[in-house]
Amino acid sequence: MTAFGNFADSIAELGRTQIAATVRDRQATVLFSDWSRELEDLLIEDPVALADPSIRAELQSAISGLAQAQGSPAARLLLGEMISALLDAERNVQDGRLVMERLLPEAAVRYAGAHRPAILVINPGSTSTKVAWFVGLYKIRESEVHLAPGDPDGADARNDGILRWMQENQLLLNDLGGIACRGGFIAPVPSGTYRVVSEMLADLENPMIEHASNLSISMAVRLSQLAANPSKILITMTDPVVCDEVDTVERITGTVKLKRNGTGAHYLNHKAVWRILSSVLGQPAEEVNCITAHIGGGSSVAVHEHGQVTAVSNAFSGIPSANRAGRLELPPLLAALDRDEITSKELKSLVFSTGGLLSLAGTNDFRALINFIQQGATEDQQKKIQLILDFFGRQIAANMLQLALSERRIVAAVLTGGLARSEDIASRVRNHLNYFPLIRIPGSFEHEALAAGTLQGLCTPQSMKNYVRERDLLSDRRRAENRLLDTTIFSEVIRYRKHGTPITTLDELLASTCIKVKETFMPTVAIFGADNEEAILAAKKANEQGQYKLANFRLVGDFAAISKIAYDYDLVIDDANYIIDDTDNALVRGVELIQEGKAHIVMKGAYKTEEILRAVFKYLKGSGKLQPGQLISHCVVMDIPRRNKLLIISDAAVNTYPDQAKKVQILENALKVAANLRIPKPRVAVISAIESVNKSIESSVDAADLAALFKDRTDCIVEGPLSFDVAMDPAIAHEKKYKGQVAGNADILIMPDIDAGNVLYKTLTTQSGAVCAGVILLGDMPMILTSRGDSARSKLASMALSINMYLDLVSKGVLEGPPPTV
Repeated sequence: MTAFGNFADSIAELGRTQIAATVRDRQATVLFSDWSRELEDLLIEDPVALADPSIRAELQSAISGLAQAQGSPAARLLLGEMISALLDAERNVQDGRLVMERLLPEAAVRYAGAHRPAILVINPGSTSTKVAWFVGLYKIRESEVHLAPGDPDGADARNDGILRWMQENQLLLNDLGGIACRGGFIAPVPSGTYRVVSEMLADLENPMIEHASNLSISMAVRLSQLAANPSKILITMTDPVVCDEVDTVERITGTVKLKRNGTGAHYLNHKAVWRILSSVLGQPAEEVNCITAHIGGGSSVAVHEHGQVTAVSNAFSGIPSANRAGRLELPPLLAALDRDEITSKELKSLVFSTGGLLSLAGTNDFRALINFIQQGATEDQQKKIQLILDFFGRQIAANMLQLALSERRIVAAVLTGGLARSEDIASRVRNHLNYFPLIRIPGSFEHEALAAGTLQGLCTPQSMKNYVRERDLLSDRRRAENRLLDTTIFSEVIRYRKHGTPITTLDELLASTCIKVKETFMPTVAIFGADNEEAILAAKKANEQGQYKLANFRLVGDFAAISKIAYDYDLVIDDANYIIDDTDNALVRGVELIQEGKAHIVMKGAYKTEEILRAVFKYLKGSGKLQPGQLISHCVVMDIPRRNKLLIISDAAVNTYPDQAKKVQILENALKVAANLRIPKPRVAVISAIESVNKSIESSVDAADLAALFKDRTDCIVEGPLSFDVAMDPAIAHEKKYKGQVAGNADILIMPDIDAGNVLYKTLTTQSGAVCAGVILLGDMPMILTSRGDSARSKLASMALSINMYLDLVSKGVLEGPPPTV
């Protein structure tokens, strides 16, 4: 053991002196070469030599000395190589006993040696169940029990296979002291070992994710019940995949609507290799801060700080792997979804099962890919394979570096999992990680970690965690965090926009209206027939704390009925924001409020639309505020998920079968809405079934005539007839060789009649996820129109649209609008 001793002494001396870094690195490299060669010779001569405590002590001393002396990339590289070689050598010594000793505290090691309890490990996969039988620290048997093709899956069917395996290997159920099971997708909990309890089974009735591992707890419980004395068998679960310990800041994403958690990483193996590394470094695990990357069929990264995993890159949205796409670039992904090049179903498949290497190379086997370089690949194929391998190496390193913040004081990084066996992949990762030692611990220690958890539970039962308590504490903590993360900072969106920039979403419309209200005054909305639940809810939404405050409201109608609805929906009648106007005739009183200047905007309540229109029309005509030739019409502004701008549709609610003169006015009113949305030169499509005039299709003739009337206008582009697809989809317009300027980019659709308009409006809102804002133009006066089927967001947007238009018209002097006096 001369080289081992020399290495330890020399490294210690190097750490105490200030020898030049290049000399130190060169000496360390030579010494490591001698050390590696002697270790290899030793194991050839005596495969179980590492079981000798004195030899292990020398190795530990050498590693500790190098760990203290590391200060250059070469030294860190040597430390990583040294630990990797040692653990690789230890792995198969005496049926894995040395690994188990590294996973367990000394008291549990002594307990296992004295009592030698038998432990069955159960680890279900999609078509098989991995099993292992431990006696004390020794793994006696390990196998994979497959389901027969066509056999029904379930706990009992899998247990039958395990019992046959036990019988074939002369393993007795009554000998068991414990069963260690994989756990499955129970409720999120912190890491650790848990005694299996009935609440786990209850939580698995509605698991977070459907997965074969969800069967393991039920399998373990049923197997134990077949023993002569079930109560003597301890059933445990250790470090399940649903562990969640991440810091609060790690939960934040780029949108308040989505929050991350710590689940979805290979916790069992992450925690195992962290404990093993701590043991090799000779330090308490809680004092070893490191990064572990499990790379294989699924890949994840975990940061270990002070005994907890404080940050993760999970197995579904981080590193791409053999069959998972990992993190995807959003702009090209959204563009592909818009072009129907990828469907949501295909995207889900790429995330969970058909992405990653399988998508890039047509195989999910890295070994096959690497071997193909020398076995038939063309020159271009070889180049692509090298690019793919570089891509994976960089992605693994980048995910690890992203989590390696300087304040975390990372001492080492570990590559583990099946893909860590590949020297090709490991070297590509190592090329990008020279800030800390990279240690390779290939494969998985899942069975050892599960068995170690059960052994620890048998030795010191108080060390096991209480599932219900930890589950509920974590749930309470996350709820408190959610309240914090959902805290409103600005009750209204404050978004910088250049003056005159087109409004492209209804959220922008809400923000613009809110700012305009603050800069001018808060108008008053009169709800005609406010004894209506939908109207009260919409009015409440407009002024709800933390939301957009858009208007004051006069609730016109029966006092008792309005008060009851307000009480039921927690709307406070404060005689400021909300005032009830008690009356038997809300139409008459509502018009009076408009006439007296006590209200500025009309909103539909319990009355039918046509009843309100008749009453307001009579007032407008009598007061001269409705000019000859002006028409009352309806516009709906649609915010469609697949479009990058708003769409105006008219008329879908008021004019049933308008003639040409009325369509001119409908278009003029739609242009007023477009001007309010700051669309500089709206593209108008007059809709028909076809793109050319056909005398047998009346709407095509009318559309051509209407377009001709606007041919010389410079404030808009009007084309017709156009079919809906040509007006809305540039690709279809191109395919149909349509040469007009609208060509799939319409801002306004003028519909042939109310049937077509209403069907389109309701189709878009119910089938495409569109949000809408509706307004009726009473000459120049906007009226808020909401539908019973509208979402709360649509109702709010409808109010914002009418208020925004009203304030614009006041600023231009078209409407009078001093703040009302009550």
